[in-house]
Amino acid sequence: MDGSFFAGFNRDLHDPDRWAAFFRTQQAKNPDLPREVPPLPELDGEWLFNEMMLKADRADPWMFPALQKLQASGKYMLAALSNTVIFPPGHQLHRDGFYDNPVRAVFDVFVSSAHVGLRKPDPEIYKLAVKMVDDYARSNARSERGSRLGWGGGVRPEEVLFLDDIGENLKTGKQQGFQTVKVHLGKAFEAVDELERITGLSLAGDHPRVPIMPVLTKPKARL
Repeated sequence: MDGSFFAGFNRDLHDPDRWAAFFRTQQAKNPDLPREVPPLPELDGEWLFNEMMLKADRADPWMFPALQKLQASGKYMLAALSNTVIFPPGHQLHRDGFYDNPVRAVFDVFVSSAHVGLRKPDPEIYKLAVKMVDDYARSNARSERGSRLGWGGGVRPEEVLFLDDIGENLKTGKQQGFQTVKVHLGKAFEAVDELERITGLSLAGDHPRVPIMPVLTKPKARL
């Protein structure tokens, strides 16, 4: 995530064809938008990307407590399949220990796209995730938890419950045989409700069930 990346990101943001395609998709959802594509906004891509990553660096107030409770129950293997980035040393979001993080510590297996060279929704990263989960189960089959949960037979795709906030990622997950749950941004408590229904566990934390949306601290766009 260095200067050359952000230069390319800015070029993509200011591509008139991409802007027109994006606006047309929004028109299909909102007929009140103007018929003509408005002028392409001028954006500070580096600021925008870093702002999004800063917001994403915070644990979700509904999902994180649910994950902690799932972990504490000892009834499930928890794995993350995440599209990630690696910030260079000196960047405010650089981390020396990628996995030394309270959220990542919840997971038995963490598949980081930036480290494996694949990204969702590429089917290959889903296959890799299943292999890594299967390997983890088989290598820990003789542990107390592995023995209790029957990990000796490994893990099959149909035994995976996959949560994601992007429809295309969920679509590929279904194609790979996963069960899926949609996580709506700002309303993850709905997905926690579904997890409670599926697992029979009480997973909700004490955060108010009020939808929240990320707010950019200093918009940088000129129309």
